[in-house]
Amino acid sequence: MKMLGRNFQAILLFSFILYAIPGYSLPLKTQGRWLVDERTGERVKLHCANWPAHIFPMLAEGLDKQPLPFIASELVKNNYNCVRFTFSIHMFTRYANLTIEESFDRLNLTKAKAGVIKNNPFVLKMTVPQAYEAVVDVLGSFGLMVDADNHMSDPIWCCSNDDENGFPNDPRFDPDEWIEGLGLVAQRFKGKTQVISIGLRNEPRGKNQNATLWFNHYIMKAGAQVHQANPDVLIVASGLNFATDLTYFKDHSLISNFDNKLIFEGHSYSWGGEGNPWVDGSVNKACADKIGSLNNNLGFVTDGDNAVPLFFSEFGVDRKQMPANDDRFLSCFSTWAAEKDLDWGLWAFQGSYYFRQNVTNMEEYFGVLEIDWNRVKNPKVERRMGLLKQKLQAPESKAPLSYIMYHPQSGACVGKGMNGQIRAGNCKGSARWTHNGVEGPLELKGTGLCLEATGDGLPPVLTSDCSQTTWEPISASKLHLASKDRNGEYQCLHLEPPFAGNIVTKKCICVGDDPTCKDNPTSQWFKLVGTNIES
Repeated sequence: MKMLGRNFQAILLFSFILYAIPGYSLPLKTQGRWLVDERTGERVKLHCANWPAHIFPMLAEGLDKQPLPFIASELVKNNYNCVRFTFSIHMFTRYANLTIEESFDRLNLTKAKAGVIKNNPFVLKMTVPQAYEAVVDVLGSFGLMVDADNHMSDPIWCCSNDDENGFPNDPRFDPDEWIEGLGLVAQRFKGKTQVISIGLRNEPRGKNQNATLWFNHYIMKAGAQVHQANPDVLIVASGLNFATDLTYFKDHSLISNFDNKLIFEGHSYSWGGEGNPWVDGSVNKACADKIGSLNNNLGFVTDGDNAVPLFFSEFGVDRKQMPANDDRFLSCFSTWAAEKDLDWGLWAFQGSYYFRQNVTNMEEYFGVLEIDWNRVKNPKVERRMGLLKQKLQAPESKAPLSYIMYHPQSGACVGKGMNGQIRAGNCKGSARWTHNGVEGPLELKGTGLCLEATGDGLPPVLTSDCSQTTWEPISASKLHLASKDRNGEYQCLHLEPPFAGNIVTKKCICVGDDPTCKDNPTSQWFKLVGTNIES
């Protein structure tokens, strides 16, 4: 075991040299709707990946498949700067003295245990809390921030309305044990600055949920326990109804923000509501309805004089099959997340589970990594998320607002191409545009050149005559950038598949009020995303 331990340290050091990124100056605090470095006041944007450790056998998933430093390096390589690292309360209360080896043996996970022995033998004799902390330490050594998220009380899969873990005083949700467990976690990580936050509870839900009790009593009591034990960490409080509802704050204010440490989290996926509007109806209307719901139920907390940060700690898509509903949801959601420049956490990073819902080695279709944790499952989805991993707004910036022209279905951004045309490409260092946000010329910033539509199926061009060029966002989704042709008909920007970068204007797809129009318009979705950060 000593030799294995030295080998692990050598691997860790080697990986650290290869992949480590500069650490952030921590801790963080809130400043209005932003998270900022407590010392400098500079904004820090979270672009996180969820990584579960809360399910039996209560060990970070995937340590049977790859060495821990390799997994951490994959997070860094794919430009995630933090991990929402889940735990269950019972890991730190009822199972605090259980070793990882004993936990695997209880479930007869012989094959998975053999994988852990091969790839990460150092965790076997550790207790459950020690193993959780060991992973946190390795993540910190790679410059990754950690949100320690309490997912459940029981170490089981989350979530349903009848799992008895939904709201304090549910049969499996003892509020006293919950608060005790949060305090133990907060105390354990005191002084470990990579742990930037503690999530009080994932997705409160069920028939017993009560807004007044949750926001005025339980969050305040649990938050006080965390803040007293570790005043450096942010306190992450979830909305109700599976983290989709913060509307309580439309009529109420915070009792305490714990010295500018309290933030809120929300979740969203393609499902919810009636039927499958992304496929069965107008996609533009489905997107408009989704964004309207997100703004009404969650996003409003980032607006106005009393704005607070919203950490959008879960969203995701089926990367293996990529059904139409997930594909269209992701394009829609990405424009909203980019426009608000949200802090976020993707569900999920893991490629598999040791044991989930009585199935061993279950693949996670929503995972960034393949089932063997050795490569990215769907590189196209990672490219689509590129702009979301950039900081687009900064409260400390004095630069004027300009726009990035973003095509969410491809993840590309639009700039100047050859022969006076425009082209879609990498969003890193992307061109800036100016526009009044409603209707008017669309100018490539600093060039005096404006975009002009030349005809159906033809590429638009950049011209020095801006007096005759007018563009506006149209359709229910407001994601079509359109200009009228000589006949008074709208022509929309259109990125031609297979998304090699060629942009033309074409007849706009499903921009009217016809709810039966089911054609897919996402190739024509372009969003002018505001930024005050120079390219």
